[in-house]
Amino acid sequence: MDSNNKTSMENINEPVRKRMRPDPSSDNNPEESVGITQFLSNHDGFDGIIKYRYSDFLVNEISSDGSIIHLTDLSCPNFDQNKSNSLTNVPLSEEIIDRLKTLSQTHDKDLISIPANDLTKEQRTSIHHFVRSIDINLKSELINGSIQITYQPIANQTRRSTEQWPDKTKPYLKFVLYKENRDTMDTIQSIGALLNMNTSLFQYAGIKDKRGKTCQEVTIHKVLPNKFKNLNQRLSAVKVGNFQLCQNPLRLGQLQGNRFEIFIRNISIESNENIQIYVTNWIEKGFINYFGLQRFGSRTLATQTVGKYLLQHDWSQAINAILAYDETITQEWLRNLLNQWNKTHDIKTILDGTIPYRRSIEVDLLRGLQKHDQTNLIGALSSIPRNTRLLYLHAYQSMIWNKIVSKRLITYGNEILIGDLYINDITNDTNVFYVTENNRNNIKIEQIVLPLPGYDIKYPLNDIHSWYKDLLNEDGINIDQMKYHVKDYSLPGNYRQFIVRPGQVDYRIVYYDNINEDPLQSDYDRLMNHNNNLKSELNTYKGLILAFSLPKSSYATMALREILHRNESKLQTHHQQQEQSSLTNETIINQEEEIEEIEDVVL
Repeated sequence: MDSNNKTSMENINEPVRKRMRPDPSSDNNPEESVGITQFLSNHDGFDGIIKYRYSDFLVNEISSDGSIIHLTDLSCPNFDQNKSNSLTNVPLSEEIIDRLKTLSQTHDKDLISIPANDLTKEQRTSIHHFVRSIDINLKSELINGSIQITYQPIANQTRRSTEQWPDKTKPYLKFVLYKENRDTMDTIQSIGALLNMNTSLFQYAGIKDKRGKTCQEVTIHKVLPNKFKNLNQRLSAVKVGNFQLCQNPLRLGQLQGNRFEIFIRNISIESNENIQIYVTNWIEKGFINYFGLQRFGSRTLATQTVGKYLLQHDWSQAINAILAYDETITQEWLRNLLNQWNKTHDIKTILDGTIPYRRSIEVDLLRGLQKHDQTNLIGALSSIPRNTRLLYLHAYQSMIWNKIVSKRLITYGNEILIGDLYINDITNDTNVFYVTENNRNNIKIEQIVLPLPGYDIKYPLNDIHSWYKDLLNEDGINIDQMKYHVKDYSLPGNYRQFIVRPGQVDYRIVYYDNINEDPLQSDYDRLMNHNNNLKSELNTYKGLILAFSLPKSSYATMALREILHRNESKLQTHHQQQEQSSLTNETIINQEEEIEEIEDVVL
C-alpha cells in the first residue's frame, strides 16, 4: 500500500473527464453496485410512488429515553419572571441604551463604558442582564470600577461569569425543531444566522431527511427562549417550540431511533388481503438492515470510491475523483469550474473570480491545493471539512458491509452461525459476544451484528472473517493495517444489526382522486388545525399509509424496499414513468381542448 502513498501531484495532471461512477452496472441497478441485492421475503411485491411530495414523509425523533418527540407548543416561556421584571428598572440613560442597540446592529469595535462604583450589586447585575437581552453577542464585564461592553460573537467569548441562569443545575436550553423540506444542518445555519450565533453552539442527536416533515430535539448552552421569540415568523418551513431547561447537551447518536409515517401513492396491488399478508410478514421477519443509497451520495459521485482511494492512501486518485468533470451536475457554475480545472489545472485563474463560484467541496479542495502548492496532497484534502472526509470513508465501510451481508444471505440465509457476533440489548448495547454451541438457541436473529471493518473491532469466528479480508484485499487494503498515522484516515470500525424488525407498526389503505392530496397530518398541521382528509368519489388512486419505528441509523427506504419488494431506484423510475405518463396525458388533454376551441370558432 505504501507504493500508492502519493503525496505529490504525480497523477493530478491526468485529466478525468467523467466523475467517478460506482460501477458500470450502476446506471441500471445502483443498488447492486453497493451490495444491495437480497430480500428476506419472496412475495411478488407491488409498485408505488414514495416521496412524491415531501409531505408524504413524516419523521419524529425517538429520544434516548424512548419518548417520541413532538412539536406541541410554539410559545416562548419566561423561566425567570423576576429577572425579566427587573430589566424595566435598569439604571441606564436613554443615550446608553441607544448606543447599545446601535452596537448590536453595526458590530463595531466600540467600547461602551458605564461607571459602576456607585452602583449596587443588584443594579450591576440588572445591567448585565439588560445588555444580554438586547443581544447575546454583547459582552459586559466589570473592569476597574466600570462595566465595559463590547460586541463579541458568543462563540468567541470565554468569560460568562456575569450571566445568571434560572437553574444552575440545568445550564442548557432544549427545544423541538420542526422543519419541512430542509436539511438539518442548513436549518441550524439559518437559525444561527438570524440569531447572530455560531452554528457550533447548537447540538443535536441526528440529521433528519431533507425531503420530509421532521421533528427533533436541539440543545444550546445558556440561551433563553426569548432569543427565539421572532424566529417562527422569520424562517419559512421552520418552527421551534417546547422549550425546557436541561442538564446536559445532546450528542450525535444520542437517540433510540425515529418514528416514521409514510404515504405510498398509487400502489399497484389490487388485493387488500395480500397487503395485510405482506405487512404481517414484514413485522414478523423484519428487513435487511442495508445502508441505503443515501449513504453513497449521488449516483454520479461514488463517495465509496473516494473512500477507497483514501484508505489506499492514494491521495492523487482521491483528488481526481472529487474534481472529475460530469455533465450531469445540475449547477452550471460547478460544471464550468470543473470543466476549466480538467482542461487547464490552472487554479489561480479558476479562483480569481473569472468563473463565478460558491462554497463547495470542490472549491474547498482547489483552495487547499493552491495553499499547499499542489505538493502536500494530505494537507490539500484537509481543506475539505472533516465530516465530509469521514463520509467518504464511511461510505466505503458501508459498501463492504452491504456486500458481506448479501453474501451471507446467499450462503447461509438468515441462519445463526457458530462464531457470529451478537449483542444482548438491541436498543442500547455496544458490548459484543460470540455465538457458541451453548448459547446459540437463546439468541434471536435481530441480536446478530456484523462489523464495519476497522482496527478496533472483533470479527466473526467463522468464514465470514475471511470474506472481509478478501473484499478488502481486492481493493488493495490490508485488514490488519487500517490504523494510519493521520487520524482522519483511520477507521476504528463499528457494529451494525444484520436484521431489523420495525416496531409499533400501523397501516391503512386509502383511496383518493387527486394525486396531489396530502393525507398525513404533521405536528404543525395539528397545531394549526389543518385537517388533511382524503376525498374520494371515484376511487381513482389507491394508497398505503405506513407508520413504524426504526432504531437509529436504519433506513426507512430499506424497510419499504422489503415490503414493496422493489429497489428504491426502480420505485424512482416508476415515479418518473408516472410523471411522464401524467405529463403526456395532460398534453393530450390540452391538445384536445385546443382542437375543441378551434372547432367552436369554426362553427
